[in-house]
Amino acid sequence: MSQHVTAETLLTAGAASFSSGSGTGPVRGSCRHWAKRSHATTLLRAVLKMRRGQGKRKAEATELPRVSRRRKEEEEEVREARRRAAPSVREFKYNKKRVRLVSRGSDLKDDARCILYWMSRDQRVQDNWAFLYAQRLALKQELPLHICFCLVPKFLDATIRHYDFMLRGLQEVAEECAELNIPFHLLLGYAKDVLPAFVVEHGVGGLVTDFCPLRLPRQWVEDVRERLPEDVPFAQVDAHNIVPCWVASPKQEYSARTIRGKIHTQLPEFLTEFPPVIRHPYPPSCPAEPIAWEACYSSLQVDRTVKEVEWATPGTATGLAVLQSFIVERLKSFGSHRNDPNKAALSNLSPWFHFGQVSTQRAILEVQKHQGKYKESVDVFIEEAVVRRELAENFCYYNENYDSVQGSTQGWVSNTGGWAGTQLVTPTWQSHFCYERGCGDTNVPPFGTFWRRLQLGTNHPEAPRQRQEAFSLQAAGAGAGGHT
Repeated sequence: MSQHVTAETLLTAGAASFSSGSGTGPVRGSCRHWAKRSHATTLLRAVLKMRRGQGKRKAEATELPRVSRRRKEEEEEVREARRRAAPSVREFKYNKKRVRLVSRGSDLKDDARCILYWMSRDQRVQDNWAFLYAQRLALKQELPLHICFCLVPKFLDATIRHYDFMLRGLQEVAEECAELNIPFHLLLGYAKDVLPAFVVEHGVGGLVTDFCPLRLPRQWVEDVRERLPEDVPFAQVDAHNIVPCWVASPKQEYSARTIRGKIHTQLPEFLTEFPPVIRHPYPPSCPAEPIAWEACYSSLQVDRTVKEVEWATPGTATGLAVLQSFIVERLKSFGSHRNDPNKAALSNLSPWFHFGQVSTQRAILEVQKHQGKYKESVDVFIEEAVVRRELAENFCYYNENYDSVQGSTQGWVSNTGGWAGTQLVTPTWQSHFCYERGCGDTNVPPFGTFWRRLQLGTNHPEAPRQRQEAFSLQAAGAGAGGHT
């Protein structure tokens, strides 16, 4: 059928066919009339569908450049904000409270050939206080800067879903480092086995790493410290929290109420704009070896049955785009609808926060710009993304039994009265979940919605539209109080 056939032509043809139908009898003529009318209707529907498709494609073709242009403008605004803070980290007034010395010695050796940043938790280039501190040292000493990441074959209960999101994000990091004249090295194995040898081989004069309060990453840091040459200073920077964990409070806090004032008092000092990580002016003596990404995947000893998600694309660029979409589309309703699973009001940033691909501090800086327009939502977002989140960091840092029932009760109950002797999940609530029947018929609407989405593997308000698989709680992290 020609694409130039109009709907009016088909309507006319259909009417004519129906009125001029012939037959030997009433029944046969009527059948022919209906057959011709049905054929005309089918043709009409085909043309209308074709028109809708053309209109949709035309709208998409118009919208894509518009979205791309807006995204580039937003990225340029962020870059300009960094440049306004300082031309580089060397001219920036860096807050040394973010840094603590892990090793005994602090002086860089005279024959150092480079500075090394051991990237672990904060897997991004820009808006990364640990990366910035390493470049600051390298610029002051006029040395090359190297970045490395130690890929362990397994981590707790992480599956290929977690690793795929992380590795694809690291590919973006490697590409950005190459543009900045900073070699990126991906080392296979545990840090204690591969990092000390790398330090000696490359003549590293100073080692910088980021911070994680969990037991296993803290053990990695201790293992490396014990194996480093004594003349290589080793520093750690909290690049994940806005107020460094060891600065926010010197002890375990037992509620948001007790840490809130401490956080807000120190926010003016630490909630500052980032300077840019610049193209490094001191080139390395030897380039980084090409990364065999397929070999990295092959080295993993993880469950491969849980495939990667489709709704969340890894990487800082996409994470910042999600942040901007949250500000434009959902921030206005975050304060009032964040706890309603039927509403699209959340930031959806948890995966990027968890893997350190987007800085929480960057998110707060951007969201704060809309304080006058959406005060309630901005205040609530800060409460959850800063106060509640850093309370969780405080708990894991100061409580060695943070991942056990003993750890959750040993201090909290004795200091607050707690919930000792209470039943957190009553038999009535248990029956609501209908585990045996596998249904979502509960008397509590939010739990019914959540249970049905768990059955579908799509616990997200827009799941029917986007076919979104749920991240596990570990992959999503506790970003912004679990509400992002």
